[in-house]
This record gives sequence, structure tokens and C-alpha cells, in this order.
Amino acid sequence: MEPVNVRKKVDILITILIAYFFVLCLSYKVFELDNSFENYIMLEVVMIIALVSYYTNVTLALVVTLAVDFIYMSYKLYLNFWGNINIDFYSYYWIFLIPSTAILMSLVSRNIFALQTENESLINENSELVMIDEETNIKNQRALLIELPIYMKLSTRHKIPVTLLIVKIKFAEKLRSILGKEGYKLLLIQASQVLEKSLREEDIKYIIDDKTFGFLTITDMGGAKVVKERFRENINKYDFTKGSHYKKVKLDIQIGSYTFDNSIKDPLELIRLAEKELEYDIHE
Repeated sequence: MEPVNVRKKVDILITILIAYFFVLCLSYKVFELDNSFENYIMLEVVMIIALVSYYTNVTLALVVTLAVDFIYMSYKLYLNFWGNINIDFYSYYWIFLIPSTAILMSLVSRNIFALQTENESLINENSELVMIDEETNIKNQRALLIELPIYMKLSTRHKIPVTLLIVKIKFAEKLRSILGKEGYKLLLIQASQVLEKSLREEDIKYIIDDKTFGFLTITDMGGAKVVKERFRENINKYDFTKGSHYKKVKLDIQIGSYTFDNSIKDPLELIRLAEKELEYDIHE
């Protein structure tokens, strides 16, 4: 079902629904239905049917409607046979109104649900295409997984050294609980800016998750060692208390790196090897 068509259907059905209840209220006065207590009860039944029809499916709504109509008509026939009370116009009015309300509300509910489903689908598709982290405006893990194979092929073809560095913020959960969501977000942005100063223009930074950065560099193991030292030096020099109410914020990081070689066939394997190197970083 096309999303445009669903939206049009919802708009049309909402318009019909408003007009329907307007006519219902108008007819209630025109036909002088307010003179009978029975009609007040039936109006409440119609409202209940409307709610049931909206929050359930068409089948259940029609079953409930048929049950209500059956009970109402049985009651009217009983009065007609045993009480000699004629079946008046109002009875047919309610018999028509109850299923009409159920069908209309069910159609509105079904199309709104279809529109919500379509919206969720578009959101999911959009999130799969987005390669920029919305919190920090840094390329995300999806971008890394797309671009890493390209650099791996370039390294193999042109013998260019490619090294992936992983930088992990230590005690991230404690920092988040102390600084709060906005404070921790600011800390991430500051950390990414500080780490970026240690890179060259051709190097690329990524945010893998809310406590881990990735850096794709055109360098060998020796160059990666120099970059690591710059990372630590710049982090230790920077004052992370800027823009924060806390004056004793100290950022500790773990750094792991791995230089690509031809034995690595999968980008995920290179990421895993770089992350494994984090375990050996016991720098204080």
C-alpha cells in the first residue's frame, strides 16, 4: 500500500468521521431523541461500540455489533409481543447507526495503523542509510564498515599501510552517571575534537558506540605508535571541565591498533583484532 494513498485515506476517513458525528448530534436534536432515557442509553452504547471498533479489528467490532443489535432487537420484539408496544422509528435508527459506527471507526483505525507501520518502516530504512551519528555528527560504525573494505583493497593493490586505531573511554558509565546525558554528550564531542588534532587530513574518525572511537589512518605500526602517544598527550593536556559544573573531570582512555595485512579478509576481523589490542593497553 502506497504511503501517499494511506495518508489520503486517513484524511478522507477523518473528514467523514467528523461529518458523521456532526450528523449524529444534529439528528439527535432533530428527531427529538433527547426525550427518551432509552435513547441516552443507546447513544452511550454507540460510543462504546466506537471505542471497541477503534482499538480492535474489524471482525471483533462486527461481532460485538451483531451481538448488541441482536440483544436490542430481542428486547424490542419482546416488548412488541408481550407488551403490545410498537417498534418505532428510533429502533431502526439505532439498528442502522450501531454497525455504521463500527465499520467507520474500524476503517479509521486500520488505516491509521497502516500509516504508523509505514512511518516506522521509513524510519528504519532511513536509520540504515544514515552514516552520521546524530548526537556527535561523526561518522558512525555503519560508515566504518562501508569504507573499511575500500581502504583494505587500496592497501592490497597499492601496498599502502592502513592501520585501524580504536580508542575507548574508560569508566564511561560512571562518567555518564556523574555528568548526565547532555554533559556526557559534550564530553564525547570534546574528546573527538581533541583526538582529531592528532590526525592528518587524510585520516578518518568514527564513533563506534557511545564510549568508543575508531580512526582509520594511512600509516604503519610505527606511525600508529606515534599517533597513540599524541592521543594520550593531547587528552592529558585538555581541560575537560570547560562547559561542565564538575571541576575534577579526568578522562582516561584505552588505545588499541592493528595494521592491515593480506591475511585479513573481513573488515569485522580487522575491527575485532584492533579491539583485542585494547586488552594489552595498561598505560596509567
